[in-house]
Amino acid sequence: MKNLTDWFDRVYVINCAHRPERLDETKKHLDETRMADNDKVIYYPAIIGGWTTCPADWGSGRGAWGCLRSHQRILEDVLHTRDDRYSISLNNVLVLEDDVIFKNDSLEKLNEFMEDVPEDWGQIYLGGQHRRDPTPTESPNVILGNSVNRTHAYAVNQPTFTSFYRHISYATDYRNTIKHIDHQLEMAHRRKDWPVYCPKEWIVGQRAGVSNISGKTNGIQFW
Repeated sequence: MKNLTDWFDRVYVINCAHRPERLDETKKHLDETRMADNDKVIYYPAIIGGWTTCPADWGSGRGAWGCLRSHQRILEDVLHTRDDRYSISLNNVLVLEDDVIFKNDSLEKLNEFMEDVPEDWGQIYLGGQHRRDPTPTESPNVILGNSVNRTHAYAVNQPTFTSFYRHISYATDYRNTIKHIDHQLEMAHRRKDWPVYCPKEWIVGQRAGVSNISGKTNGIQFW
């Protein structure tokens, strides 16, 4: 069966430099579950908002600023990856955060889902939180997301790279609010800016531990 690094051109895992234990746990977990080939995964250094600080009109906290900037930087790298003809050479990318956890049957469920995902996908969420009821599709393995929160396990397809980046970077939407990047993405989902597909049951959750955003200790979450 194919794993994540087979299905996606690049797999990124965002990790904060001050949380090396989470990086070690993720690498071990990917090996044990066979969900990815570790030598093909790009372990990406996060922007740590507590170290950089944030704009004066950013009201969501330094952790949320670091999260946004980390996801922006990955898309910036993706958009700068070009072939000799100066066209985008990546077809898709998967972005994970370093607290991901997979169910025991995740590899099988991943393949069932990916084989049925419509070709027009703009975003895929392998894990998240539905904040509006999803819409069924013709496949029993695939649903259409209408407002998906969380950013620990999503993919972006090449036709959506630029619009995705512009949307999460639109500063006016964040000013003097408590909005995070995942709230911003929900706006695009609700407007149907691009098709968002999800497995009927989440494949990826978040491990128990201290959140880099809120500082709270959370249990395992699959929403």
